[in-house]
Amino acid sequence: MITVQMILDRLIEPVGQLEKTVDTLKSGRLDAEVRKVAVVFMTTYAAIKQAVELGVDLIITHEPTYYNHMDEGEWLSGNPVYEKKRALIEESGIAIFRLHDYVHSYKPDGILVGMLKQLEWESYASSENMRLLTLPSDEVHTVRTLVAHLKSKLGIESMLVAGNPDLPVKRMGLMPGASGGRSHIKFLGSQDIDLLIVGETSEWETNEYVRDAADMGLAKALIVTGHQKSEEAGMQTVVEMLRETFPEVQVAFMECPLAVQRI
Repeated sequence: MITVQMILDRLIEPVGQLEKTVDTLKSGRLDAEVRKVAVVFMTTYAAIKQAVELGVDLIITHEPTYYNHMDEGEWLSGNPVYEKKRALIEESGIAIFRLHDYVHSYKPDGILVGMLKQLEWESYASSENMRLLTLPSDEVHTVRTLVAHLKSKLGIESMLVAGNPDLPVKRMGLMPGASGGRSHIKFLGSQDIDLLIVGETSEWETNEYVRDAADMGLAKALIVTGHQKSEEAGMQTVVEMLRETFPEVQVAFMECPLAVQRI
């Protein structure tokens, strides 16, 4: 019998137990049997309902269930949305495990590896720093053509760009998720890159740095894909790992629609 604990042990194994982490079991029992696993980027209400209907025993989610990084619920007590979501989880008995810190701590970063595979950019990544990509010298790329590629591979209708869309690009950085303005700006400043691709920004930080750089005549540009689409395909790393380790368990990736849309 495969249990929740056995699945979690496999996910933690590449790193070892972290002293401080948000990656904990949010619901369910460690000794519960697992026959079906759903891997998601976000444990939305709709995703949980779908998982319950499909007979899933364990959901592995990259991002929090309760709208804050620590998954703290006390401040939401009495909130109708929180209470309805919590009731669904408790009544179903489904187990939910947050897998954020561990997968980012894999060597190399599991999310980054999964995104490079999805984008077919694995061969462009530096062996020393996989966030640093060098495009083939015999190919002509601009920020605009790379936006088109991202749209095609990630299923995004639109994204944000700072700087000149027609800027030629030879070297670029890929920083999925929301690592913050300081890390973005340090990477832009310390690496010889034309373009940085990120998940999300504080608009008054990275965006404004790139605007100033472009106004100074520097070859710098920024693409903001949105947080979910910058990391979601990275969770395929987890799907592949679990399928290989536990062939008797059904492991499925459950893609969620974006929370917001441009209209």
